[in-house]
Amino acid sequence: MVLMSLVRSRKFWLAVFGVITAVVSHYLQIPQDIWIAIEALVLVLISTIALEDAALKRSGSFKVE
Repeated sequence: MVLMSLVRSRKFWLAVFGVITAVVSHYLQIPQDIWIAIEALVLVLISTIALEDAALKRSGSFKVE
């Protein structure tokens, strides 16, 4: 049940995307400023989704599958 919840999580997949992006960017020698900016955007997306989830839980309309 917990694993299925993790697989369906948008935050989890964004984190996986962030890690893959960092590793690939490092090995392709993309300038550090560019991949740090991408990682910052991913972090903002994850934080925004977490705030959205918290607001839904607080309002009582959050549905756990």
